[in-house]
Amino acid sequence: MRHIRMFLPAAVVAVILLASRTSLHARDDAGTREVHRIRVHFDSALTVLQARDLHELTDAQRGHRTDLVRTLRAYRARGVFPHNRDFPGAPTPYFIDRETGTLCAVAHLLASSGRRDIVERVARANNNVWVMQLARDTAFTHWLDANGLSLEEAALIQVPYIAPQSDAQVSRQVGFVAAAPFAFTGALVASGLNLSTNLDGHQTLVTKLGVVSGAVTTFMGSAVMAKTDLTALGASGVLVGVTSMALSVRSMLHHSSALAAREAEQRNTAAATRIVPLVSVSDRPSVGLSVSRSF
Repeated sequence: MRHIRMFLPAAVVAVILLASRTSLHARDDAGTREVHRIRVHFDSALTVLQARDLHELTDAQRGHRTDLVRTLRAYRARGVFPHNRDFPGAPTPYFIDRETGTLCAVAHLLASSGRRDIVERVARANNNVWVMQLARDTAFTHWLDANGLSLEEAALIQVPYIAPQSDAQVSRQVGFVAAAPFAFTGALVASGLNLSTNLDGHQTLVTKLGVVSGAVTTFMGSAVMAKTDLTALGASGVLVGVTSMALSVRSMLHHSSALAAREAEQRNTAAATRIVPLVSVSDRPSVGLSVSRSF
């Protein structure tokens, strides 16, 4: 029992420290993954662009196209891209990142060839426009033609950006990951004690630990089953959690029964012992007590 009381505060502190540290890494990892995803997108686009047969293009078109492909490759390598801050859960294009001024790939190609005016005009009209929606923008389509690009190729170059998780979402996920081992371990420890030294439920801290950690483990296991493919892991969490709660409740009931029996015995003992005053009114008056006890 003393070990459990020492273990709980230390475990809570460890969970808090782990959650704080993991939250920072989760943010960094999310940004790194987004940059990697965008670069992979550009790798695919560059492969398609370089595979196109250019025999129908003029020398001027081929030259401009070669310059744009080189510019796109450098843009990809630099790794500085717009961010989606407005549409969580919805991949969305941005012509210009209004907070940083960073241009998307298509806008960067336009600006690098001297057509920043098209970039500004399109961004003012609809900063989240898809390239295919610019099919009737004659200035844009004329620029594409002059540079040997098709509308479909420009649409392939465009990248929709994925909003990073909010601080609340990151905190919830980090808390989930950090608390899961603690809850699972607590449920296992409580179950073991409730099957051995705490069968009668006299260790109330153990029973409370079993109920709380069992409930948390059950909830987390259910969430894993519902939101991931780790069905077996989630099911094991639910099983451990439910078992911990059941054993704790059993120990509580045993403890309650023992207390009730003890109180009943005390009441019976008090009721079975009777003290009756005796007063004699004979020639010699006297006073006394008569004590009787039933068995």
